[in-house]
Amino acid sequence: MVALSFSLAPEALYQLHDALTCLAKFYETVAIEAEFDLLRLSVLNSTKTAYAAFVFESDTFFESYSFDMPRGSRASRTGRPDRFCCQLYIKALLSVFKGRTRDKDTAVERCEVELHEHPDQTECRLAIKMFCGLGVIKSYKLTYEPTTVNHAVFDRTKTTNQWSIEPRFLREITDHFSPSAEQLDIYSENGKAVFTSFTTKITDGKEILKKPVHTSVAIDKKDFEYFLAEDNLHIAITLKDFKAVIAHAESAHSTITARYTRPTRPLQLAYDFGGVKTEFTLMTTGDPDSDIPDSSRAPELSARQTPAPAGVSRANVTSNTSHMPPPRARSIRPLTGTPGASVRGTDTNTQSQRPPPASIQFDSLFVPADDDRQWDVPNDEEEEAEDRLGWDATGDQVWQRTDLPRRITDQS
Repeated sequence: MVALSFSLAPEALYQLHDALTCLAKFYETVAIEAEFDLLRLSVLNSTKTAYAAFVFESDTFFESYSFDMPRGSRASRTGRPDRFCCQLYIKALLSVFKGRTRDKDTAVERCEVELHEHPDQTECRLAIKMFCGLGVIKSYKLTYEPTTVNHAVFDRTKTTNQWSIEPRFLREITDHFSPSAEQLDIYSENGKAVFTSFTTKITDGKEILKKPVHTSVAIDKKDFEYFLAEDNLHIAITLKDFKAVIAHAESAHSTITARYTRPTRPLQLAYDFGGVKTEFTLMTTGDPDSDIPDSSRAPELSARQTPAPAGVSRANVTSNTSHMPPPRARSIRPLTGTPGASVRGTDTNTQSQRPPPASIQFDSLFVPADDDRQWDVPNDEEEEAEDRLGWDATGDQVWQRTDLPRRITDQS
């Protein structure tokens, strides 16, 4: 029978609540993995395009931590003998691990958690006790289910682009984006990092179901603690996932580090604080050949990937004007600057036919309306060579205490 027990101080309890709140933005259930020296909470979203994990170290995060799994236990027969895995609904955990309270008399002073596994019973429970002020003790019992945990595999040693920045700068950037924006394109040029939010156009006959709007915000590379990335390399990720990461990182007062290689390869956002290690791995879209320098190659948009702005030279724009249809989007107009970030543009209207000025160095974010083939259903047979993000269900990689588990692969 598996024996797992740990206790939490009030500050650690609040950090656990914040972690669960962040994970709830990715999926409704969370996988709990207990090992001899750590406790991991992880989530893989329903589309398998985003993986989030929080690793709590046993010797620094918990007041006390104990884990034992005999060889004859049910968990050891179905998985690794040194790890126990189960899953619960995040809403059930959030109803127990609540945030800070203003009432100091009834505030939680200590939390104790024990896992009760009974081989002769179908239901196994997680027992939680909250010791509050004035001698109040609150007890909870949550039913968990056994599960097979999938880990994204990412090799940090193979990444070629990396930058670190305080999350408050990223939050100032996302404040300018439209609430309806879905995607985020990231690239650098002329000593600045440019973040562009956009939505993809959906047409049904003559009706436009979604307006393709985009907003660009540029921030100087000097605002980064570290920045090493190839210029004009565009990668696009889901904006909602990006906002969830920077919101938690800002509450934890941690510096975010981003690592990636090129479009269609995964991007990892990571930061550490107070005995907690985090990693968020997001699938990226864009032109997979954009990292190959070729001045004669015209920018192209993948028909089966979210469109993102592609960098082109002014000479190419001039020479190809006669062969290209007029852009459907209005030129980006500068907005007033904000502390730590300068706004490069504002929302655009699809009804305007004005061409962009020559100072704009990137092509339209959106596929022309008259090219319906760009929106065909993907043909998997034609895309066999395309890079895919794989997920490791074994989790056999060796855990290193100086870093998170290397489970997110950027395969070359």
